[in-house]
Amino acid sequence: MITIDYNVCNRCSGAKEKRCERICPGNLITQDGDGWPVVRPREDCWACTSCIKDCPVAAISLRLPFQIEQGAGASLNASATGDKTHWTITDRRGKKEEFTLEVVKKCIS
Repeated sequence: MITIDYNVCNRCSGAKEKRCERICPGNLITQDGDGWPVVRPREDCWACTSCIKDCPVAAISLRLPFQIEQGAGASLNASATGDKTHWTITDRRGKKEEFTLEVVKKCIS
């Protein structure tokens, strides 16, 4: 499940269309009356992580289902910098693992 940390989110500095809203392939992120991004309905989210990777302030995370990480509190966070995506995995005990992947650009003809 995608979660948005409103203590970190800056609402894309007041942009009319938020980056997470624009990039969601399922058109599941919209804005509430105050311009905060919200996921609707959460159970329809594909967990593709596009919004996580595109968020400039790393305010969006993915709560892993218990089938993957038994117990509450496991998360997967990403932030993009240039051609790299930095990932942080936190297990339910708070142990963190970080890694970086280079973005692979493919041209489809």
